[in-house]
Amino acid sequence: MAKIKKTKFIILGFLLNKSLSGYEIGGLIKQSTDHFWQESDASIYPTLKLLANEQLVSFETVYVGKKRKDIFTITDAGKKAFMEWFKIYPDKEVHRAEFLLKLFFTNESTEEHMYSHCREKLQELKKMRQEYKKIEKTLKQETPEKGYWLKTLQVGLAHLELDISWMSSILQK
Repeated sequence: MAKIKKTKFIILGFLLNKSLSGYEIGGLIKQSTDHFWQESDASIYPTLKLLANEQLVSFETVYVGKKRKDIFTITDAGKKAFMEWFKIYPDKEVHRAEFLLKLFFTNESTEEHMYSHCREKLQELKKMRQEYKKIEKTLKQETPEKGYWLKTLQVGLAHLELDISWMSSILQK
């Protein structure tokens, strides 16, 4: 069975709530799903064109001053396609983490480098936890329809807490 490209569904998912430009979709991805599902601007714009060709979205061109801006709206066919995809159980996730790969191959000759990586990683994780806590505070003040955004974030926070605890234990030699 052919693998389904998910870019179109992340775009349709954001368009379920309101009409957006490609730039706005990219911004929303960077603010939210980018923590667990990345999409580049280079994939967003061609996918919007594909979605329009498939009549899963429509668009209206507006001008802000002299700047052209296409605003995309999900169609009924787009909503149906999104729901059909949503009903399918998620694909098996492929996890690739270079940090874990290096940890796996750590030996006496590389151990000091690994400890350096661990210290740096621990700082990175703590910084990320601060960012997630800020997002959590904002989401708790948002409207109830963002409840699942909060639940998704809480999974991320739980993973971070585990990673911080695990990284700290490695550094205690």
